[in-house]
This record gives sequence, C-alpha cells and structure tokens, in this order.
Amino acid sequence: MIDFLVQGGIIGMLIITFFGMAAIVMAALNTYNQFSGRGITPKTLNSVLYLGSLAFCAGLVWNALGMYEILDVIQRMGSVSQSALAGGLKAASISTIYGLSLFFIAYVCWFLLRLKTNS
Repeated sequence: MIDFLVQGGIIGMLIITFFGMAAIVMAALNTYNQFSGRGITPKTLNSVLYLGSLAFCAGLVWNALGMYEILDVIQRMGSVSQSALAGGLKAASISTIYGLSLFFIAYVCWFLLRLKTNS
C-alpha cells in the first residue's frame, strides 16, 4: 500500500487520503448521531459527499500534474520507449483511481445515511 502511495506521488496522495478519510470520519459521526438519537442535519450529511468529491477532484488535479511531467520528459528526451511511456501513464493514473475509490466509498456512505434519514 505504501508503494502504491509513493508511486502516485506522496504529497498528492496524502491530500487525496486526507479528503477521503475526512469523508469517512464524517460518515461515522453522522452514523453515531443517527443511532444516538440526535439526528442528522442536511449540512453534515452532505459534507460526506462533498469531502468525497474533493478527494476525487484532488485525484484529477494530481493526475493532470503527472501527465504534464510525463509530457515534459518526453519533450526533453525526444523519443521514449513504449514501456517507459506506459509506466509513466500508469503512475499518473494511480491518483485518479485512488480518488475515485475514496469518492465511491463516500458516496455509498452518503446514500445509506440518506436512506436511513428519510425512512
């Protein structure tokens, strides 16, 4: 797992992780409030989805930065092998896949909490 985070770029992956974990923490707090009888406000419920969306958006931004770096290296070198290009594209797409995964988890949590709140 650590190798996965390092390949995607440690700074960007930590930012994505921060937003994803914040969404999961908000989902846990909303679940606690629901079961303790306090109820869930729309603002705290939607914060789960917003934080998950920020994780995905941060993944897209980090992917764009990775693609820029890849294209810059290709421009400086002139020509690169296909395997080197594929490796660079794979490393650049890690952040998007990771951000999308965290967004999906946040979305499922938000959806389940919303169902529980509406019933």
